[in-house]
Amino acid sequence: MWRYQEWLEELGWDVEAPAQLGHGGRGPSPSYGADALRDDNLAMGDHDLVVGHSLGGATALMAAAVRPEWARRLVMVDPPWNIPGPMVAMVRDAQLAELDWTADDIRAQYPHWDDRDIEAKVFEASRADPGAVAGIFDQNPGWTMLQMAMTLPMPTLLITGDPAVDTMTSPADAMSVAEANRRLTWVTAAGTGHNPHRDDPEQVRLILLDWLEKTA
Repeated sequence: MWRYQEWLEELGWDVEAPAQLGHGGRGPSPSYGADALRDDNLAMGDHDLVVGHSLGGATALMAAAVRPEWARRLVMVDPPWNIPGPMVAMVRDAQLAELDWTADDIRAQYPHWDDRDIEAKVFEASRADPGAVAGIFDQNPGWTMLQMAMTLPMPTLLITGDPAVDTMTSPADAMSVAEANRRLTWVTAAGTGHNPHRDDPEQVRLILLDWLEKTA
């Protein structure tokens, strides 16, 4: 998330980047159920702006849904809102496999990524507990958060990857939420996958800054 930190600090924000349960060198947790992930975010205190990517976007949604004061504005980047039961095992195995990727593996998969992105991904993978990654899927056998997203009361930005490339947020789900919740702005980052900020940083930066200005 280093890019978001730099973009926001350039605008004068004070930024912190806390890790999810079982990530960032944090020790094992007794539970990785949805309630535990949500409550861990809530325990970090209230914020003027929360930006979450992938799992971070999903857990941020859960936290904001039960305590709207937690985030005055919310940005979710390609969150896995709706993982059908049959897909859970496949996503679980893929996430566990990525923990063992080397820098060369990542560079071969994403040759357009900045070296700093590759270094950061390798470093953070080394600090993630495989038991936590497995537990998040094993203890949440399929979840759907669409109703939560439809009722969010704060200004919310949803940035998704291009379905022609790769995305964890289906266009049908994003459209249904955007139609139901006029506080939510949905933007697809054209030509990007599940990691829009790594695939096309400038496009995502402009999307974010434009939304921040409009919702100031």
